[in-house]
Amino acid sequence: MDDLLLLENRIKELDKLCYQRDILKCTGFLSLEEQAVYNKLSKAGLMTAHDRRFLESGHEYGDRAVLFFLPDYMDRETAINEELALIKIEPVNSKFSDELNHRDYLGALMNLGIERSLIGDILTDGHSACIFCLRDIADFILSELFRVKHTSVSCSIAGLSECNIEQRFEDLNVNVASERLDAVISSVWNISRTVSASLIQKEAVLVDGRYVTQSGYSLKSGERVSVRGHGKFVYCGMDRSTKKGRLYVKVKKYI
Repeated sequence: MDDLLLLENRIKELDKLCYQRDILKCTGFLSLEEQAVYNKLSKAGLMTAHDRRFLESGHEYGDRAVLFFLPDYMDRETAINEELALIKIEPVNSKFSDELNHRDYLGALMNLGIERSLIGDILTDGHSACIFCLRDIADFILSELFRVKHTSVSCSIAGLSECNIEQRFEDLNVNVASERLDAVISSVWNISRTVSASLIQKEAVLVDGRYVTQSGYSLKSGERVSVRGHGKFVYCGMDRSTKKGRLYVKVKKYI
């Protein structure tokens, strides 16, 4: 069975269990493509009637997120703190540490035999890192992760609000004909409108975890756009218009 179909069935099952038994249920960390499966089910009305479901990554501009199914007796903050954890990783001796990137940290975690769904976003400044994970795996990481690439590291657990590394962006102010999805994608990556429209039609574009297949979709401020093979950006809205009717729009492009 297709992995996304399995995920769809799993989401329905968790939704049903939470609704019938009034207990907390949640998935592992979902990619944007996997989040689109949930958004599609929700939009189609294939979930239970209650509205106590939400996606949470643990920080602003999060990419990977856990889908929570909240019982009536529990508030959102309590559920998040019960299920998610933040691990800070520092080189034991910064003087002799390697330049470490996202792939280095992810590789070190995968080498421990940890499933990708247990790990959320990994933020790094080139030496230290903040790793969001399910709380169930946090103690294992603390006890087993001592080296990333050739660098000896130490790990500590912290509150989700104590992440001291921010997602890095390139702030762009791009000139477009309109706020249409194809126009903005074309300007952000300097590709033709024909190519950007083709990507949209081929379901290679996600907006806030939803597949958008209409090139004329009008972007709204705060929406996150992911384009397969190109990258991601946050659309921040119109800055100004020109005398000829073109627009300058603000974009935060993920680095």
